[in-house]
Amino acid sequence: MWRTRPGALAMIIDALIVVESFAVVLIVRAAGDTAGSPPFWPYFWPFAVFSALAFVLLLNANGMYQSILRQAEPGIYQGVQLRLLSATAMAAVGLFLVVVCVGPWGFGLMDFNPVPFSVPLMGSVLAYVQLACVRLLKAKLARDSRTVN
Repeated sequence: MWRTRPGALAMIIDALIVVESFAVVLIVRAAGDTAGSPPFWPYFWPFAVFSALAFVLLLNANGMYQSILRQAEPGIYQGVQLRLLSATAMAAVGLFLVVVCVGPWGFGLMDFNPVPFSVPLMGSVLAYVQLACVRLLKAKLARDSRTVN
């Protein structure tokens, strides 16, 4: 049977949450017409992978995966939220700058932006809300399991 570290599983879940958040924002932003002019889907998937990698690396740099089991202890949750918020803010600004620099207003590597400007900003907000809910649920489940025993 495979044994995984809790941090590795948390990284995969966080990456999937980030990709889903950015996809939802792109679909809502493009009103479902992501094949329109310019076509966003072909450029979205590399951006989504890069975004998930950026989020996971920043969360790891902020210490979110080092003490997974300890994060559910009472009093630790506020520090976890602050680290999550700072990593999300850094990712949002960095991803927005990437979109600007790649597009026509930046270095002009592309004639249009790979995703609309709202995707990295609103996607990061949606990702933060979902990542915070996952951590809150984990803390609540750990607290409830201690009271039952």
